[in-house]
Amino acid sequence: MTGKEVAAVGVVAFLVGAGAMFAVTVTVAADDGAKVTVQPESATNADMPQTREELITAWTAELKKAGKEKPEGWEMLTTGEIRGRYLSQHYINTPEAEDIDPGMARRD
Repeated sequence: MTGKEVAAVGVVAFLVGAGAMFAVTVTVAADDGAKVTVQPESATNADMPQTREELITAWTAELKKAGKEKPEGWEMLTTGEIRGRYLSQHYINTPEAEDIDPGMARRD
């Protein structure tokens, strides 16, 4: 091979590489805008009572588990206040890890 043939092969290899790189760049750029990610709804939102009536029912059930009753004048509470009291009682009623599995070793 002469020097001109070697140079011609080098130019052709460069052009093929540059063309392939361009094709990959165009393909990747076209795909980036088409994807949409949607986060799944969390289980806590699906389980959370939404209406005032649902909150009162759930709060009453949590109070009953704890052996308590609704306080006097609870009817005057706002929906937000009822939600807060329901969540508070729900977390108070949640069993401790040691109650669920007494033999479980604690890692420190």
